[in-house]
Amino acid sequence: MCDHCGCREFPPIAELTADHERILHLAWALAEAPRAGAEPDETVRRDLLELLDRHVAKEETGLYPELTAIGAVASAAVDDLEAEHDDIRRSLTEGTFDRRDYYALAAHIEDEEMELFPAAMLGFDDEEWEATRIAHRTVDTGPATVAP
Repeated sequence: MCDHCGCREFPPIAELTADHERILHLAWALAEAPRAGAEPDETVRRDLLELLDRHVAKEETGLYPELTAIGAVASAAVDDLEAEHDDIRRSLTEGTFDRRDYYALAAHIEDEEMELFPAAMLGFDDEEWEATRIAHRTVDTGPATVAP
């Protein structure tokens, strides 16, 4: 993950980045369990799903709409990102999450960190940052509602 543009100086981006790091850590543990001769840890799966649901809700109710509103990302690109969220969640809930899914997740995160986060840093004004912060607070104080 990158840290060269300074976007992590903005609290909503720093929060999403910290989530990404934790998500990748949990996802790797889950994906690698069978290779180590172990059953996937259901606690890890549950923790990953819970974190992922909250994280996705923050992106889909805060970051993505604000980026779309300023023209930094096309609606079709957001649709693709949201479909990737759905695919990842489905593989986790169906118990099929493996290394291929991990690498797809890592690529998704890289796209966000290398493209969307710098776009927010460069394009957001106080109004967009505040809307993103409100979305994060709303998700943090209530149930994640984006996931099916």
